[in-house]
Amino acid sequence: MHETSFSLTTRPGVVIRGRALDLGYGPVGLFLHGFRSHCDGEKAQALVAHARERAYSWVRFDLAAHGASSGVLEEQTVSGWLEDALAVAERTAPRPLVLVGSSLGAWLAVAMARARRVPVAGLVLLAPAFNFLQRYYASFSEDLRRQWRADGYLALPDLYAPAGTVYRLGHRLIEDADAHDVLSSPITLPCPLTIIHGEQDDVVRPSVSEAFLRHVRAPAKRLIMIPGGDHRLTAAIPRILEEVDALWPRADRAAEASA
Repeated sequence: MHETSFSLTTRPGVVIRGRALDLGYGPVGLFLHGFRSHCDGEKAQALVAHARERAYSWVRFDLAAHGASSGVLEEQTVSGWLEDALAVAERTAPRPLVLVGSSLGAWLAVAMARARRVPVAGLVLLAPAFNFLQRYYASFSEDLRRQWRADGYLALPDLYAPAGTVYRLGHRLIEDADAHDVLSSPITLPCPLTIIHGEQDDVVRPSVSEAFLRHVRAPAKRLIMIPGGDHRLTAAIPRILEEVDALWPRADRAAEASA
């Protein structure tokens, strides 16, 4: 099987670009990448290679203002990214989905399952960055938050670009984040979920996953801690693939039942 490229206009000024490995039937795996990342990373490529070996249908795409997709980062919101992800998922509806989300992508995966607009049969959540925008905003002084609100954006140093390079985050991103809060009160999801978190993750502390697991209601839930694991979790790729395999039979049964 070979991946085919697709593009999808999801919102004004936003064209989502991705790739699909599609049998045309059965469950579909969907990978959602992290903040300021893309769908060509090591985990994404490993998932596609695994899908090809196991004859799974698999989809990956770049969020708006990331990778090959269009859009301006300063104009994005969690709600907008969620709509983009749901639009990609709806391309294969009503086939059941196994969602694998990394960091921000894990937060979006939970939001997709909670929205119940597409049939989600299982979640594999990698170092989920639940509510990270709220925590990030709270880490700034009141003066800087006031400036951010007044200007409508905040310019931040880009640690992955030449010295002096900045990127801009709109204040609407912060204002919108609370609509997708998954930590302040219990939520109910329609499918099993597995969280994989590195013990040495200094970007999103493991306590975030522990807090989420305490109050989420789901048919099955568990947290796998990776000794020495960092936020990227690339060393845990074999375990990630195992967890996808563990969820796939349930998705297969759901696909057969709906056929």
